[in-house]
Amino acid sequence: MASTASDAWLFERFSVAKQRDWPVAPYTLLADGGSPERHFWMRADPVHLRVGRDSLSLADSASFDVSRAEADALVETLNRHFGETMLFYPLQPARWYVRLQRSPDMHTTPPSAAGWEAIEERLPSGPDAMPFHARMNEAQMLLHEHPVNAERESRGAPALNSIWFWGGGTIDDSGTRPFSTVFGDDPLARGLALAASIRARALPRDAGAMLAATGGEGVALIIMDPLGSARDDAENARFLGRRAAIERDWLEPLLAALRSGRIGMLTLSLPGADFLLEVEIVRSDLRYFWRRRKPLAVYS
Repeated sequence: MASTASDAWLFERFSVAKQRDWPVAPYTLLADGGSPERHFWMRADPVHLRVGRDSLSLADSASFDVSRAEADALVETLNRHFGETMLFYPLQPARWYVRLQRSPDMHTTPPSAAGWEAIEERLPSGPDAMPFHARMNEAQMLLHEHPVNAERESRGAPALNSIWFWGGGTIDDSGTRPFSTVFGDDPLARGLALAASIRARALPRDAGAMLAATGGEGVALIIMDPLGSARDDAENARFLGRRAAIERDWLEPLLAALRSGRIGMLTLSLPGADFLLEVEIVRSDLRYFWRRRKPLAVYS
């Protein structure tokens, strides 16, 4: 999962209320090994800004690689400039954090929702937004000619020429435990599970391994990376191959487990940019033989 709709779905399942934004930062910080405690945290991720004819557009780090050495070098420059007023914590090369003394009165946009569109309408907004605009501009000047970016551009990689503030908030003490185990590598899902004292495990190789790990007991949440979309023939081939693998390794074995009574219910949640489709099936539904079986492609 990697969309605004899927983030909202996760928070709602864990009964975590929306603050000014969905509080992504403290939960992913927890998943990345940090200690959010009761502090207010905000994501400050490295991004690539592209100058267009009339506007700036953004690509987030999900679309390119950032190394540990690159992140450390860039953050060292930022921290030397901003000092104690704002320290950056690069807990993961592509996930940076800042801790604030108070919650700013502003709303932000996840970089995945900004896409390659003009970012003017996606910048932080609200009474406290202007200082963050200024810090983003300062960061752009610092990073523009940084040796890390000179090296990246020399090999054709996008420059990490700005930062993007988003997802601020504090940890919620709701205590809701909607699942017995969470499987997947999504940092938000993992952080929500850890905050609720739920087992968080890496995604197994297939449904059989997952069922063996759980013993078929409890309610398991399985998070898979989104299929995305294909922009050329090579990407289309990878897309079709991955979709076929999901059906073979996950959906068909889970359907067989439902048919045999090993599991009692299967729910498939498919998030889009601003919507989410859910398909739920129990064993008794399999008796309706006149309903034609539909492949994953119908829903994706």
